[in-house]
Amino acid sequence: MGLAAPSFAYGVGDFFGAIPTPIQRAMSGLTFSVGQLHQNYAEHPAPGSGTPDPADTQTGNITSYGVGMDNMGGHVGLSWDMNYSKGNTSYNGYLNNPPTFTPLTMPTKAKIFDGMLYSKVGFSPDPHIAIVPDVFYGFHYWDRNNSGSPHGYDEKYFNTVSGFGVTLAGQPDLSLPIVIQVNYQRGTTHNAKMTSAILPDTANLGSKPWTRYGAQMDYTPWSHITVFASYTHTKFQYGISQTFATGLYEPNSTTKQNIMQAGVKIHF
Repeated sequence: MGLAAPSFAYGVGDFFGAIPTPIQRAMSGLTFSVGQLHQNYAEHPAPGSGTPDPADTQTGNITSYGVGMDNMGGHVGLSWDMNYSKGNTSYNGYLNNPPTFTPLTMPTKAKIFDGMLYSKVGFSPDPHIAIVPDVFYGFHYWDRNNSGSPHGYDEKYFNTVSGFGVTLAGQPDLSLPIVIQVNYQRGTTHNAKMTSAILPDTANLGSKPWTRYGAQMDYTPWSHITVFASYTHTKFQYGISQTFATGLYEPNSTTKQNIMQAGVKIHF
């Protein structure tokens, strides 16, 4: 008497199958987007310094523009993206004349430039789903310019970042051209630094943890066009700098960026 082997529509042997074509399409193309970046930056003084914590913050919403190029195949992909954000945010800090700290608020012209390059390897354990791990390398630049205000000055921050992540992409209904993506990346900043006319030299800010997570919904009404809406949250830190001969230093800080965008992907 023979035993019948079990039958599966998508068996164990297909667990590392190629990414389904609709998900490949949603993760490919020349991308243009526009939206809003919310910045939440805070500086934290050294313990025991007597300075209020946070020593100052920078918050506000500015317009954000994105461009990118993605190419996701059945198993291997490569992509890059850049975001440029510009507008006015609000500085909230103090005039520092210990032991007196007088609250100070002033507008700030902000320019933020973020870029990222991803290398990806993906697979599909189910016709509805793709799992796409990645490694990445990128940079962040922020021009913090309140030099037009009394007591104001200009600071420029820069760092590179590298790490790894994963994207889970799914097509909830195979009859509809809709793909949903969620992603998580983790890494470390490198070469973090700040320059300013009020400092005699570059402030070195060390290497600190960096994280990002986000979600995106893609809708492909035509074979050559996908429209999408996305949200990303990025968080990272800068460390305390060296102390200069003038007694000035750059304190520890935390940066949080939330970007919401809508855009279009063109498929070739």
